[in-house]
Amino acid sequence: MGDFSRKLRLAFLFSIGLLCHSQAGALTLSEVRTEARQLDLDTGTSRRRFSDARINAWINEAHRLAILEARPIVRSGEIQLAIGTTYYNLPSDFLSMSRVSLDYDQLYEITPEALDKESRWPTVGALPTHYLIDFASRTKVGVYPYPSDSSSTGTLRYQYFAQATDLSADSDVPFNNLTELKPYHYRLAYYAAAQMAAIDGKGALAMFYFSQFRSMVEQLKTMAKDRPSYRPAAIGRRE
Repeated sequence: MGDFSRKLRLAFLFSIGLLCHSQAGALTLSEVRTEARQLDLDTGTSRRRFSDARINAWINEAHRLAILEARPIVRSGEIQLAIGTTYYNLPSDFLSMSRVSLDYDQLYEITPEALDKESRWPTVGALPTHYLIDFASRTKVGVYPYPSDSSSTGTLRYQYFAQATDLSADSDVPFNNLTELKPYHYRLAYYAAAQMAAIDGKGALAMFYFSQFRSMVEQLKTMAKDRPSYRPAAIGRRE
């Protein structure tokens, strides 16, 4: 028990050093994988217990979980509405919608289920007042009602939470290499190390590493919602 406690303390000290080292800049997939091996003491060159491919899979799993939960990447797009058309394609990295407007008038979300229950699917078009997402595929955005003529078309502008590109090449950088997300790269190694430690039968160490990953996700959530330059009272006045 004493030997295990010593190893846990060493892992903690090593993790502090990893934090200080890695916050200086971006890490590549290869570097995150190396950090994970060091955390789980799987750094030998001849008898490694885990393959690069397996560790890469865990790193990408952590990458996707962090993005899905914290949603720190926001992008925007535009769609030209067409007469008689309800559904329009969304970008391939679409995760969920943040805001939608039609010629700068905000549209509010409605679900297909709500339209079903109230029998509100229109037989004739009109100026759209709501938008809806197809939950089965999440590849299209719909407008309700559909545009009936040129007076009810226009430019649909939207902001959405985007997925990050999976890491495949050793030179790939997490979180689409966005500058503000670089301090969070190193914690992806903790998730992979937690999986490795659990397989090795080191339950307490695995829980410690997983808690470090979860701490990163919570920090990322806070950062994604932070608006340091937002001043509610600072509204410009027209002369």
